[in-house]
Amino acid sequence: MLKKSIFHEELFSVFDVACGISEAIDYVSPELNNHHQRVAYISYSIAKQMGIPEDEIADIVLAATLHDIGIFSLQERKRVVDSQFDDDVFNQHQVLGYKLLKDFEPYSNAALLIRRHHTHYVESSDKVPVGAYIIHLADRLTALFNNNVEVLRQVPAIIEAIDDNHWVFHPDTLTALHHLAKMEYFWIEAFTIPHRNVLQGRLHFPRMTMDLETLRSLAIVISKIVDFRSRFTATHSCGVAAVASILTELSGFSQRESKLMEVAGFFHDLGKLAISNDILEKNGPLDANELNEIRKHSYYTYSILSKIDGFEQIAMWASYHHERLDGNGYPFHIKDEDFTKLSRIMAVADILTAITENRPYRLGMSGEKALEVLSDMASKGSIDKNTVDIVRDNYALINDVRRKAQQEELNEYNEFLKKR
Repeated sequence: MLKKSIFHEELFSVFDVACGISEAIDYVSPELNNHHQRVAYISYSIAKQMGIPEDEIADIVLAATLHDIGIFSLQERKRVVDSQFDDDVFNQHQVLGYKLLKDFEPYSNAALLIRRHHTHYVESSDKVPVGAYIIHLADRLTALFNNNVEVLRQVPAIIEAIDDNHWVFHPDTLTALHHLAKMEYFWIEAFTIPHRNVLQGRLHFPRMTMDLETLRSLAIVISKIVDFRSRFTATHSCGVAAVASILTELSGFSQRESKLMEVAGFFHDLGKLAISNDILEKNGPLDANELNEIRKHSYYTYSILSKIDGFEQIAMWASYHHERLDGNGYPFHIKDEDFTKLSRIMAVADILTAITENRPYRLGMSGEKALEVLSDMASKGSIDKNTVDIVRDNYALINDVRRKAQQEELNEYNEFLKKR
């Protein structure tokens, strides 16, 4: 099943984390599969051809890997990817992507590139980083590719389309592309090879020591990327994080374990990046197919987190939030002794937060009703009775912690939306 390890302060790859986020976003549509990493590979190749220093190339690749995180719906993504060269549909997602990443130091340089990655060269100034121009060209080239046509057969038409719109691109990036265009390997690698493996083998990405505070900062950034996509769940992850943390503390675990559970709470819905907003924002019952899509998200959370060295335990706590003691949860159907105490706490934290928080289409349950729901689930052997007892004995404190955390996050969300 899952590996069990304890997170310690250690080196982690900022590129691995970025790839996990971009892969989750691209899961949402087969039409857009690998879009981010294709853009990252092409950006790397152009930057390398231009002789840009490796540390700057690393920031360009990170930005390219995350360049569309400011797009919050599948419809908008398709509209942006399919846009013509002179369409004006880009500014909003550039700004939102920048705002999501700018305060997390390892991605702050990448955020500056994302902020301008659709800038037309003829409309720009010297203040636009060359990396932004590189990502712009890579993104438009990728949008021209047809997955249903043999790759090398498409090259002449793609280059012709780029040249016909040369005025929107930095001339040095076009010169580099024309050199690369003569090389068959470039097209084969750009559109048929796993880009993550290629880039990891050719470029030294920074690895940094991640203490608990850095880990928490990363988790908060990712929770905003997940939750801010939908007004229905804009404060959900921070609520789960707060409840999981206080419940862990009240259950007698250490302060370190309490902080790690807060981190896992921020991460727990990461897999929802792979779920269409049409489903997340549906104001009514989900049909069978929609329910099946929703049931995938906790597996995606595990799949993404478990690829990052040192995150194995966090991946377990985060991705087990829909598991049940009787084995009737999902996606792994674990039960009994395989369902560790901290994973049980996360499951209760998720349920409690979901039923007590306000949503635009309904008010949260009262404390009395919420405790009734939890007690009923515990009596049926679905969730941990001891954890439910702790919730009952400390409900006012736990609910106050949740409400304060979610109100602060709501204030941030409203501020975030002001420049949309």
